[in-house]
Amino acid sequence: MWMLKRVCTVSVVLVALMLGSGNATAEPVYYFSVLNQRSPILTAQYWNPILAYISRKSGVELKLKMGKTALETTALTMRGEAQFAYTNHLFPPDRVKLKWRVIARPDTDGIRGQIVVPTGSSVMSLEDLNGQSVAFPSPEAFVGYKLPMDALLRRGVRVTPVFSGNQEGAMGQLRAGRVAAAGVSEDVMTAFGARERFQYRVVWNSDEFKDLPIMVSPVVPEDHVQSVAKAFGHMRSDPEGWRILVAGAELLRLERPVGFMVSSDREYANYRNFYRSTVLR
Repeated sequence: MWMLKRVCTVSVVLVALMLGSGNATAEPVYYFSVLNQRSPILTAQYWNPILAYISRKSGVELKLKMGKTALETTALTMRGEAQFAYTNHLFPPDRVKLKWRVIARPDTDGIRGQIVVPTGSSVMSLEDLNGQSVAFPSPEAFVGYKLPMDALLRRGVRVTPVFSGNQEGAMGQLRAGRVAAAGVSEDVMTAFGARERFQYRVVWNSDEFKDLPIMVSPVVPEDHVQSVAKAFGHMRSDPEGWRILVAGAELLRLERPVGFMVSSDREYANYRNFYRSTVLR
């Protein structure tokens, strides 16, 4: 009996050592934050299949992580709770110091900020919005708040901001008639209008900027960075990847499936230029 107990004890110790050794050599799991443009549920439905595909193809495991609002998602990203991010909130000078860098971007022509009103609105110009309430995603939103608010301030137009948590939240406020206008992303607004059958009119357009980039923290080893970037870049040309992109486009009612391209910080210089010249403080 004593020998049996000893054998069992030794076996348990060996198993524990084997498990400990396995955990020590296991590949890390990285968290991938996605900026809140749509609801968390819709965001997860779109991004989880993409991240599962990238994980399989790159051998680098990525898991979605986001807060309830864009502010929360940006905050957790800056705290280091995510190591990859789909965001354009890391370009202000104080955040550039964190040394995140661009590795890929959507294969779109670019994005623009807009100020939109319902089709039947009497608002015809930015000046008509003076003293009125305007919905925005959050104070962090680049195309949905910073660009349109900079334009309003340059015209001397003072509005009451109503922050709604994400892009579609602002659009929902506009649709419900709670605000006179909304600051939005052109592409997200187009898809929302089609999906929700909401007719609107554009009062103001910004210049064009590259779409939200995929960025990586400096803590991620370079071989993992390159594997992930390569997997994103090849997704369009792989039948399995293409099927996932097509399903995502159908889910969001996009005009076409949107793949990804390998990219770098050089393509995002105009973001930094905006922060150097904006009147928004």
